[in-house]
Amino acid sequence: MGIPGVVVHVSGPSWGRSTRALGVRDLATGEPLAADTRMRVGSVTKMIVALIILRLVDAGDLCLDDEIHEHLPELSDLQVPRGVTVRRLLNMTSGLPDYTSEEFVEGLLVAPDRLWTPSELLEVAFSGSQEFAPGTSWAYCNAGYIVLGMLIEHLSNARVEDVARRLVFDPLGMHATELPPLTHGSSTLPDPRLRGYHRQADELADATRINPSWAWTAGNAVSTAGDLRLLVEASARGDLLQEQTHRECMSTHPVPDTTLGYGLGIANFDGMWGHNGELPGFQSFAGHDPATGTTIVVLTNLDDHSADTLAAFLRARLLDAASS
Repeated sequence: MGIPGVVVHVSGPSWGRSTRALGVRDLATGEPLAADTRMRVGSVTKMIVALIILRLVDAGDLCLDDEIHEHLPELSDLQVPRGVTVRRLLNMTSGLPDYTSEEFVEGLLVAPDRLWTPSELLEVAFSGSQEFAPGTSWAYCNAGYIVLGMLIEHLSNARVEDVARRLVFDPLGMHATELPPLTHGSSTLPDPRLRGYHRQADELADATRINPSWAWTAGNAVSTAGDLRLLVEASARGDLLQEQTHRECMSTHPVPDTTLGYGLGIANFDGMWGHNGELPGFQSFAGHDPATGTTIVVLTNLDDHSADTLAAFLRARLLDAASS
């Protein structure tokens, strides 16, 4: 498949539990990848952010149908319309304009060291127009999860990375996961030997230096395959949530032109619940099938939907094995 390096985790009652690393962490040195390598996981971060918000709902700090203006009145300056609720930000039905256009992503390769603030990201997003009236359709929106990150910090009076540690990482035992703080040095990975690659035409360009501040609470997390197993299984089961809140989380909106559904920070991939993520240099998939108890996690140091493709291949092979 042309992927430089990949970490694969598969577990379930029929398979046991296995985590394997294949390939290299750096094409130049050929150094092998390790199974416990910490990689950027992109939009799998959204499962983390959603869990934080839902735990704050359970604590009585807000309600899912609160208007975002009630908590962040400064958003009025960006002309955020009425009807943009916490629920609609979580399930991508807010209609807010996004900032991650192809032009924006290509610009990251030109100026990889730039430190982006949440306010700057929203300024880019709101240079465009509202996609649709809130609640009337569905569209993937990173800007909505930037707003949710601001909401977490406002409600908690603390940095989102510290809130994530207290409400998600520590309770689940995710000791190798972090939301890096927004600093000029946040492009540095825990393992400086690890390189991430972006496909340009027929060549692979090193995209490791790109400062992931541009993704913040939409995709800034660093984690391992083992930790993502803990996250996706807990998210699918509702381990950290009250029963009613978990039901709300798993209530999905259909994703247009697909068979998928999207809940509150978690997607239903035809019976396998979880999330995928991609940012320059890295791609990830984490999914759990409650019906079979099967979990698949894939981390790659190549973007270009590499983890999605490999996860789909693995799932098909497991289904074939189960039916034979």
